[in-house]
Amino acid sequence: MEEKSYLIAHIKDLVEQAKRFGYITSTTFLSLSEQALFLKECQQLMKDNKDELDFVFSDFNDSDRKVLLIKPKFLDEEILKEYENSYITSLYFKAKNSKYSDALSHRDTLGALMNIGIKRDTIGDIIINHDKKDEGIIFTISSVKEFIIDNLTKIKHTDILIEEVDKNEITIKPHFEIKEIYSSSLRIDTIIKEVFNLSRNEAQELIEKEFVFINGNTIHSLTYNVKENDRISVKSKGKFIFLKVLYVNKKNKLRSEVKIYS
Repeated sequence: MEEKSYLIAHIKDLVEQAKRFGYITSTTFLSLSEQALFLKECQQLMKDNKDELDFVFSDFNDSDRKVLLIKPKFLDEEILKEYENSYITSLYFKAKNSKYSDALSHRDTLGALMNIGIKRDTIGDIIINHDKKDEGIIFTISSVKEFIIDNLTKIKHTDILIEEVDKNEITIKPHFEIKEIYSSSLRIDTIIKEVFNLSRNEAQELIEKEFVFINGNTIHSLTYNVKENDRISVKSKGKFIFLKVLYVNKKNKLRSEVKIYS
């Protein structure tokens, strides 16, 4: 509750700064749940300021973690893009010696950043090369980039090299698989069961433990019906996007398409 109150108060302060001084203000990186909280709690705030301000989430590479940018309307979109490009940095890292490197993961990389004292909200998405797991990309707030470059020398047991790169030249992309599933309904427990090859009891237990998030919100109801483009994250299992129902077969089974990230 305290974190929720702090976030909303912080955003309100950024709104006042943008209006008073006429410049773009921004949060650090927001998780999916924080983005959902903003959209839920700040509808009136956005409505009250719709003639003066634009509220825009940064978006690159279909990222989960985003920065909220608050722009006075008299500033054009080019200025907003320049601000975003200067505020968010992309860092490329790779093993010094691929022959002796570990297969690095998102968790390994985030842990290494935390170990050198980097705060979680200054780090956006981390993308590991699916085909060459000793290299990846870290999105970060520019104010900490030099500290990371100077101090992040090892991930897991692997010595690394790290440098800033142009976001528009990044070739490492999030890896995903398009999968078709059959289900008796669109209930969240049924969909999770099919996506991750679980039993019905295992899927329901994940929901009961509050391990399932849809569009950043914790799901408590077993009977929630998924919708097109719902972003679903399951703790310890992974994340996917429910794309669409393809058709219903003669046995009334739904054939659906999902996008699973790895």
